[in-house]
Amino acid sequence: MTSSSVTKLIDTAHIIESKGMHRYSIIWFHGFGDSSDGYKDLFTQIQPPNTRIALPNASKQLVTIEGRQHYLRSWYEHDETSIEKGLQVIESAKELIEQEIQLIDDASLIIIGGFSQGACLSLITALTHTRQQLGGVICCSGQLVLQEKIPQMLSEYARKIPILVLHGKDDNRIKWGDVKVGLELLKKNGIDDNMQVVLKDGVEHTISQRGFQLIIMFISKQFKL
Repeated sequence: MTSSSVTKLIDTAHIIESKGMHRYSIIWFHGFGDSSDGYKDLFTQIQPPNTRIALPNASKQLVTIEGRQHYLRSWYEHDETSIEKGLQVIESAKELIEQEIQLIDDASLIIIGGFSQGACLSLITALTHTRQQLGGVICCSGQLVLQEKIPQMLSEYARKIPILVLHGKDDNRIKWGDVKVGLELLKKNGIDDNMQVVLKDGVEHTISQRGFQLIIMFISKQFKL
């Protein structure tokens, strides 16, 4: 992404303004092929007090699925080579974080999260954010990307930031076995006590009702609401 596309990403985010004084922020990244429209109603319903919510939209691009190209919203291409070429998308996510820090002056009052591809982006962004420690990160049906680079990319805050990982045992898109490999790598790098992993039987590539409850509990705990 160029600097102009970063600005466009910020400008096209759907914002749910805080009810009351703006003290906290949540940034949520949608999944592949989705948009902020898929989360507007949900976050309006569960919006914590004094919390502004930013729902950024990925730009539309040609992506290859099973050998065929489609024009869909995507944070990056699916294969690892394209992810590495698109490292700048992580910087785009950090630009959004910086925008919120300017408003509330404290990264510990910001939680980022996402679903599927958005969860992958959220996790790698949080683990490599260097300015201040974020309030937390929520990874729903996602996995750790750029695993070969992780030991060099981790920030000094990676072992402290609260992490919530939610995954369905029956997820056929991002399989638990692949997710587990990434989580084990994080543990080898000292990221363990600050990470809560919830694996649910019978849940596919979605967020269960229990999952939503855990998200709300996690946000309330980290924001001390």
